[in-house]
Amino acid sequence: TQLKIERPGKAGSVVPVTTIEGPTVRLKNGDVIRINSVKEAIDLKEEVEKILDLGEILINYGDFLENNHPLIPAAYCYEWWVQESNFEIENPSEEEALKLCDEFNVPLHPKWTYLWHDISVEEYCYLRDFISEHGKIEGQGKFLVLPKDTKAKEILEKLLVEHKVREGIVIENWKVLTRCLGLDFRLRKFGEVKGEKVLEIIRNLSGLIVREKAPSRIGARMGRPEKSKERKMSPPPHILFPISFAGGKIRDIKSALEADGKGEVEVEISLRICTSCGKENFWLKCECGGITQQIYYCPRCKSKTGSEKCRCGAEAKGYIKRTIDIKKLYDEAIKRLGEYDNLEIVKGVIGLTSKNKIPERMEKGILRAKHNVYVFKDGTIRYDMTNLPLTHFKPKEIGVSVEKLRQLGYTRDYLGRELKSEDQILELKPQDIIISKDCAEYLCRVAKFIDDLLTKFYGLEPYYKVEKPEDLIGHLVIALAPHTSAGVLGRIIGFADILACYAHPYFHAAKRRNCDGDEDSVMLLLDGLINFSRHFLPEKRGGQMDAPLVLTIIVDPREVDKEVHNMDIVFRYPLEFYNATLRFANPKECEEIIEKVKDRLKSDSKFFNLGFTHDTDIRLGVKESAYKRLKSMSEKVEKQMEIAKKIAAVDENDVAERVITIHFLPDIIGNLRAFSRQEFRCVDCNEKYRRIPLNGKCRKCGGNLTLTVHSSSIVKYLDISKKLCESYGVTEYTKQRLKLIEHEIRSLFEQKQITLSDIFS
Repeated sequence: TQLKIERPGKAGSVVPVTTIEGPTVRLKNGDVIRINSVKEAIDLKEEVEKILDLGEILINYGDFLENNHPLIPAAYCYEWWVQESNFEIENPSEEEALKLCDEFNVPLHPKWTYLWHDISVEEYCYLRDFISEHGKIEGQGKFLVLPKDTKAKEILEKLLVEHKVREGIVIENWKVLTRCLGLDFRLRKFGEVKGEKVLEIIRNLSGLIVREKAPSRIGARMGRPEKSKERKMSPPPHILFPISFAGGKIRDIKSALEADGKGEVEVEISLRICTSCGKENFWLKCECGGITQQIYYCPRCKSKTGSEKCRCGAEAKGYIKRTIDIKKLYDEAIKRLGEYDNLEIVKGVIGLTSKNKIPERMEKGILRAKHNVYVFKDGTIRYDMTNLPLTHFKPKEIGVSVEKLRQLGYTRDYLGRELKSEDQILELKPQDIIISKDCAEYLCRVAKFIDDLLTKFYGLEPYYKVEKPEDLIGHLVIALAPHTSAGVLGRIIGFADILACYAHPYFHAAKRRNCDGDEDSVMLLLDGLINFSRHFLPEKRGGQMDAPLVLTIIVDPREVDKEVHNMDIVFRYPLEFYNATLRFANPKECEEIIEKVKDRLKSDSKFFNLGFTHDTDIRLGVKESAYKRLKSMSEKVEKQMEIAKKIAAVDENDVAERVITIHFLPDIIGNLRAFSRQEFRCVDCNEKYRRIPLNGKCRKCGGNLTLTVHSSSIVKYLDISKKLCESYGVTEYTKQRLKLIEHEIRSLFEQKQITLSDIFS
């Protein structure tokens, strides 16, 4: 899912990280706990009353460098503590943590560092006094029990101290808390409260060095939802073959077979002539077996010529309007393929938009319909997925056996050890990709279509021979981003149960993508080689965009988008970096101490031994966001406000204000303006009119006309907006704006016809 973040950049794709601190929540029974795993989060989902803290977010140094954003104070994490203390103890007990502090004068371990900077000195003193006066050590020193007190509990929640609520407040791990409060193990006060800040007071009282646990917070909101779906035109065709309006609204070739009782349609289609028999044709190959060549038709003098410029001076066209027997073409195609005509529907297009209007062979459309796949404007079959970067993976995460990976060239893990276990971490090769399971199933159907095309149309041997998604492993694909014309060669090595595509940062950068939540497409290599043609591309501005005009065979990091050059490739950030974040240093100051991709561009090591700072499990996380699962906008808004009320860091009144002013009001106002300026559309051929013809019918096909902007599109968000205004503390200005717009809508759609006598009575 795309996440719009406050800093350092604009957006990115968010994925789970299992090795950073998770959220801290308050349950309905009052317990405060930290969620440490996805399973725990799912199990407790219905019990959560308040999300006190969302946990840590992992943003790499390279992102700050690329965006030239000043570094911000980092959270006090284990990686930082290790370098300050020179001890590698990831999960110490309270006693061990305090012993390290006392004996070696090292900072308190992050695990036992609470958010002391989030409470005031007054709150600190209140909690200290309350625990000292009312607290009891029970269970042979295992528990600190406090009587129920609203203010004390609020302070504990601000600190993110885990506790349970039974007869009183029960704190299992209490020794670090009381030590920081200047209390001994019998809860007696020692020392005197001195200092202006809580951390300063703790240092003076306890002698402990306690760092700021979360000195920086980053605001974020959801952007676009994740995507993993086949690319379809609107409406989606099986073949680039024109049938005019004979196929009805869905452009069905099967319906066009009965057109005029003869199966004939009049369309604009390519004009070619056979070099062998001289017969006019619109295919590249004549029925006699000869090759056809392009000729041109002059609309001014009605002559045919071999040049685009006619003798009369007019510009000749590579197509002509002619009647074709579509029934004959379809029946012959079925016969040549040896297929049974049991297809319910085969979708074509109204007309071709390419320069010479060369159509696809009918056989391709029949086979695509058979395998339920759809063609794009360039003749290929695409599948769209959200981009996710990946440099390392484990065999068990992508559903591929160790033996198969060894066959694909993965013989050693990232440490150089021989690959034997599915738990070993492997470094992803730059042009290998891990696709979604949904994509694998769709590409299986595409592969079967290609094999049918090879055997039944071209008379060749099948190539893919796939029966299940796993058979696609090792096969090549073309990846292509919109607004570009260069595909990148990739290899499928596995599948993930996500709605996205994992690939190497170099691979994404080669497509001119930066993984900020965008999506692009993949197609099977053979589909691109066989079915793509420049002759299918629209003759309009941008018509050659999003088409594989060229193919990048080898990805060279020196030639890809330079954004990836700032990606850091170290296994651990040095202590100097963490200290630099505390003074909001310019990221360029740390370039010498943190290795990046651009530092290796001149060496062979640019392809391998790239480092990573945190391990994770790429299988985890939400497969599909609630935004996609929920269908109606009212449900989406309701759930959004529910989560806003649960998150302590979010002001639900501000969320309601933003939803209304940024989303709903502009939509209502825009549709209201569009309604007054709208065109009228033919329900059959989609021809549009600024004014309705006098006979009230379409001049092109005689069909009925309808509005292009309906009243329902204007009022669809009005009731939701009013409900938000009533339920939350929206500003008076926004309420008045909504009332004025509602009045304008009502006056437009709810007028009653009156007579002159009504006016003057």
